[in-house]
Amino acid sequence: MCYDVSYLTKKHKKYAEHIGENSSEMDKLEKQLEVFVKSEGPVYHTTAFDHRKLPVLTSLNPKEFEFYYWGLIPGFVKDLDQYNQRYTARYLNSRIETVFDEKMFNAKLNRDLDNPFYKSALERRCIVMLDGYFDWHWQGKKSYNFHIRRTDDEPMFIAAIWRSWQSKGGSERRDTVSLITTDANPLCHKVHNRPKASEGPRQLAMLDRAMKEAWLDVDLTPEQLQKAVKVFPETQLEAFPVKKLFEQHGRSRVPLNDPECLIEVNHPELSFEKPDESSQTSLF
Repeated sequence: MCYDVSYLTKKHKKYAEHIGENSSEMDKLEKQLEVFVKSEGPVYHTTAFDHRKLPVLTSLNPKEFEFYYWGLIPGFVKDLDQYNQRYTARYLNSRIETVFDEKMFNAKLNRDLDNPFYKSALERRCIVMLDGYFDWHWQGKKSYNFHIRRTDDEPMFIAAIWRSWQSKGGSERRDTVSLITTDANPLCHKVHNRPKASEGPRQLAMLDRAMKEAWLDVDLTPEQLQKAVKVFPETQLEAFPVKKLFEQHGRSRVPLNDPECLIEVNHPELSFEKPDESSQTSLF
């Protein structure tokens, strides 16, 4: 699903060390993150549908953090009221296979509108930094939340695109971002075992250093970028079950955001039968 993430729950220095080239730059970045966290708090869990601000590095300014709302707002949206009523569940993530397809957006809608993805993918690529993300694993009718992170517990670099939006009257403005997804590697495939039939198992487009540099290179063509952004290897990731990430309050499903969202939980009943074996084994 790739709609639930955690970020800035660890020392801010870890994020700064991946961006700054000297102690002065790292100190500046660390202070920038401290100001943001003091205002927004560490995010142990949030969902895309909350539209919180994410830490972003753009191709225009790759050495300084920006903080953009999760979910692109297309130019044809008149104001935030219209966005909140009709579009908040859309434009959250983008597929690497189709983000450079100029015609696909309008082909689906059978309308001639401003494509919020295509021009952003060409001109406004960025990186979102996360601690990790969450996905759902199903056994029978029961689902389990899993946290997916790097085995070295370093921050993740996620390919993304951004755009600035302004209301028709000019009184409302937002910088917005959409995360890129790819096909799932075997580990993420095993976790995300009940995807939409139309798309198959997915994962966030995690980037190593070479892929990060390519994604932010404004001179590369779409064909070069699609070749450069490969499926992130499962050997560099780990996944483990965590507690339920939402509470039901009447008709409302409220996302939890506390340190326990990142703690591994033992579910004795959590097991699966391998295709070539009759015995039950641990999921991971």
